[in-house]
Amino acid sequence: MKENKQILSMSSDVAVIVLAAGQGVRMKSTLSKVLHPIFGKSMVLRTIEIIKKINPGQIILVANPQNANTLKKLFRNFSVVIQPHSKGTADATKYGLKYVREKIRTITVIYGDDSAFYKPQTIIDVYQHHLKSGAKITFVTVKKTKPTGLGRIIRKNGKAIGIVEEKDATPQEKLINEVNDGLYFFKKDWLASNLSKILPSPASGEYYITDLIGLAFSQKEKVTTYQLANDSQWHGINTRKELLQATEKFQKRIHIMGIAGAGASATAGIAKGYGFQVSGCDLKTDSAYIQNLKGIDIEKGHNLSHLVSIGHLIISPAVLAFNPQAAEIKQAKKENISIITWQEFQGRYLQKSKFVIAIAGAYGKSTTTAMISNILIDAGYDPTCEVGATVLSWGNNFQVGKSKYYVCEADEYRDNFLNYSADIAVILNIDWDHPDFFKSQKSVENSFKKFVRKIKNNGWLITTEQIRQKLKDSIPSNVNFARISDYQPDKLSIIGDFRKENVSAALTVAKLLNIDILKAKKSLSSFSGLGRRLEYKGEIAHVKVYDDYAVQPYTVLKTADALKKKFANRSIVLVFEPHTFSRISTFFKLFVKNLKKTTVDAIYITNVYPAREKGNPKILAQKLTAAIGPKAQFTGTIEQTAAKIRSNSHNFEIILGMGAGDIYKLWDYLDKNGHTTN
Repeated sequence: MKENKQILSMSSDVAVIVLAAGQGVRMKSTLSKVLHPIFGKSMVLRTIEIIKKINPGQIILVANPQNANTLKKLFRNFSVVIQPHSKGTADATKYGLKYVREKIRTITVIYGDDSAFYKPQTIIDVYQHHLKSGAKITFVTVKKTKPTGLGRIIRKNGKAIGIVEEKDATPQEKLINEVNDGLYFFKKDWLASNLSKILPSPASGEYYITDLIGLAFSQKEKVTTYQLANDSQWHGINTRKELLQATEKFQKRIHIMGIAGAGASATAGIAKGYGFQVSGCDLKTDSAYIQNLKGIDIEKGHNLSHLVSIGHLIISPAVLAFNPQAAEIKQAKKENISIITWQEFQGRYLQKSKFVIAIAGAYGKSTTTAMISNILIDAGYDPTCEVGATVLSWGNNFQVGKSKYYVCEADEYRDNFLNYSADIAVILNIDWDHPDFFKSQKSVENSFKKFVRKIKNNGWLITTEQIRQKLKDSIPSNVNFARISDYQPDKLSIIGDFRKENVSAALTVAKLLNIDILKAKKSLSSFSGLGRRLEYKGEIAHVKVYDDYAVQPYTVLKTADALKKKFANRSIVLVFEPHTFSRISTFFKLFVKNLKKTTVDAIYITNVYPAREKGNPKILAQKLTAAIGPKAQFTGTIEQTAAKIRSNSHNFEIILGMGAGDIYKLWDYLDKNGHTTN
């Protein structure tokens, strides 16, 4: 993850000349070329928005007689000058140069129609490259697999010696795939002295700014190039087809706020695999989820500069609910940038035309989703998969497949699962959780009723008979029902008899998809589990350490007892981090009952993890400790708890950290002295 760096300003002695006078004959429209919209905004407006971010000393637009008045109204704070006759880019630059202030030392020339995809920082980088090189001219190039219609870069011994427009290119020159990007930096005095030396093209009679490259080379002046890594920041537009392609390309440029989260990171990875141009930001720097997001620019912290040249701002529902006045959201609304949650984006864009298998329930979703995913992968179905935890055998929490199948978690919190329309909906349970949103068991059931109403025509609901009876009035008549069968796996490598519930659901899906059950069972027998689901971390001074995500009374009891059953003759300490004030307060009696009931030998209770809530993290944790009785001790912060464990490690053979907050850091605190054997 990169530190968030502010967009640097250009020096005040830089003027940007925007060439906006092109007629755009091939657009076959009465509308001026630069005024055609890309995803809701004119291409010249998108270009100017980018330029404004880099804060040059002066901005000048060169217009034609037909679009000058419109541009003057759009850009009242900038100089708009008219090129009276369409005589090419050098002629247009000449008219712009007349209005450049005396103090200006560097001239930037940029095409107003091809530059809507630039990142401001890229333009700054080119500018700094130009200054350091001491060149008279620096221009940007990019390699294109299909360079038709574009100016080709002519090189000699690796050095650029000219740019030839396609209409003037020889058959051999047309084979060149390095093309002119349309962004130039000039030393002002040299540009002013040499513009008049350009001769008209024999083919068109126009004066090309590109001819300055060859002119500088003939004078033995220094010319440098800056090659873009790919064409994601450039899109030439000369026809309506290319305009449509630009709009589609812009729509596929997304920025994800809070990209380090489990669901958001998986969505980012899948989106990139589906051809989206993805960037992201997060306040966190220690999330394991973002370590595998290769090729995605991720900034630390939030900044308005992240909104430049994006089609969608993608956020978590929590941001909308708890921080709707965030600067990025306000700015995105101001700029009419689409703002959607990552769940909505996944449902609307990533799952479009897919066969969706969505797994819902208060607990067991991640494990069941991963099991179904592995079965489909091993059966050759090549699915796309989104899982809310790291699948240990994958090393990440997503897979990008090429088939129609799309497997995902369907989280009921804040009704997020209503963004999905499933072909197969699996409901594991409908227990009450998230009391900050759901105020009763009935409100949970009402949300699940909405979820089943969204199952596609002739789709399937897979659940228990008991749940079907509770939801039956909401199940559409054209939705089929399959009861979760009581399959017994041949063997499971993961800990916990309660995981057989997940196995049964996964094998029921396999049967519905006509996957051989024996092959599906074989796939599950090698399933190595998920990160933070009774995950073995290693040993500290011969004490085994496990980590788990459980937060509900039921899962806390089942998970702790499963580990104790596995190691019946070993002493186990459960380190429980209570998760949110609302959850602990609402289910307080049940937490006390189950923590008393668990068969572990001792319980350490840490501070409450508040998440999005406010309160005193000590008081409620101490109250819970006292109610549990002598088996439990309050141990404070995670770091304080780790210190206590280290000083008492001789009393335990196994440590189980549990919770959905910061308890995963316990291993790091325990391990900081390096006494580890994995």
